[in-house]
Amino acid sequence: SFSSSSFSSPSRFSEVIKNIESVFNMLSHVPFLCRYHNSDLIIYLQMPGAIDQRDKSYYTEERSFVQPDKNATDKLYGKGLKNLDETDLEGLLANLSPQELEDLNNDFDPDNSMLPPSQRCRDQTDKEPTGPFQRDKLLNFLEETAKGEVDWEENVPFVKGTKRGKIFEDGEDLTQAGGAEDGIGGRGGGMEMPIELDIEDDDDDEDGELREALNEAPEKDLVDLAGILGMHNLLNQPQYYNALKGRQQDDDSGITFGGLIRAPTQKVIPDEPENETNVDDCIERLEADDEGMKEVNINNMKRLSKERIRSIVKAACSSKHIEKLSMANISISDSEARGLLELLECSPSLKVLNIESNFITPEMLAKLLRSTLKTQSLIEFKAENQRSSVLGNQIEMDMMLTVEENDSLLRVGVAFQSMEARHRVSEALERNYERLRLKRLEAKSACG
Repeated sequence: SFSSSSFSSPSRFSEVIKNIESVFNMLSHVPFLCRYHNSDLIIYLQMPGAIDQRDKSYYTEERSFVQPDKNATDKLYGKGLKNLDETDLEGLLANLSPQELEDLNNDFDPDNSMLPPSQRCRDQTDKEPTGPFQRDKLLNFLEETAKGEVDWEENVPFVKGTKRGKIFEDGEDLTQAGGAEDGIGGRGGGMEMPIELDIEDDDDDEDGELREALNEAPEKDLVDLAGILGMHNLLNQPQYYNALKGRQQDDDSGITFGGLIRAPTQKVIPDEPENETNVDDCIERLEADDEGMKEVNINNMKRLSKERIRSIVKAACSSKHIEKLSMANISISDSEARGLLELLECSPSLKVLNIESNFITPEMLAKLLRSTLKTQSLIEFKAENQRSSVLGNQIEMDMMLTVEENDSLLRVGVAFQSMEARHRVSEALERNYERLRLKRLEAKSACG
């Protein structure tokens, strides 16, 4: 502890203090704390413990300290740190003056030098007003100040009665004025559609020849010229494309700017005839195992009852010559589709099955495709456009594995959402095509 009374003069005391602080600042490995109390300087050396014997040099890069004694206590101003923890800080802050609180705030939260001065916001509203606020007096002051200021200098001096800028012209007046002039015929209502060419040429004779040629040219040629120049806003669509392709303008497209376009003649397409398949005859021939009964087509027969559909499927199971069964768009559900499971498992002659645009669930579709593995004779399986548009990942994986195990399928009409299922099914069908091609080559070589 150093006291200012022990020195001859205050300047000497301040000089000694600066020297002591500079010495301790150089000894960065020795923590210290300086405090002023009643004109006295108190220096606290915070030595946590003795320096390790292995580290004899203070200036080595690594320093280790021994754990301090538990009985050792740190003191600040002669008081223990534990006593300071119990100090009433709120009471101390309440006794500080506003200036002291501002200084304390500046010490703990100084301004960020990286921020611009405009963003270093502090409370600046604590000033007292210089006088009462009088609105009328303020307005009078602003008005007198504005009148007293010199006007800005204008590049062009102001002249009363002079209009600057473009004068507004009404579009209706221009239309009426244009209709009175002579020119090329316009669209309905006498609207003029003049074509002007801006040709920069000093030769007056050539300009005169061009103007004369344009004035004497028929309107049909002017229509072609407008199409070549890209003035599509003056032409209708057929005229524009005829001009680009070099075709002649005809009456259908119009040979004038205001010509009417003839509507194209609509092509009458007759409706498809209804399916006139005799269902009773098909059932009888299938049950009799007729050799000529190889195809049954009952597509789009929505009026067909569910019992008749079940009868057709049951009769097809007893036939050994049926090759193609088409049952698209007849509103069959899982109850009618269960009969197809037996048909696919027991009919080795069936090659094509079409059940598109029906109400079959994805689970039943997977079962139908799985049943083809027993005979492996089906070549084409069509089952798109069902009520459930999304099959689901599990159903798609099951159907994908079924197609990979089947060696006879060549065409599968199922909408897969998964990229993996589409890719692997495509590869499986390609392998089946390649297998069929090799069999055909072997047959040709055997015959040769």
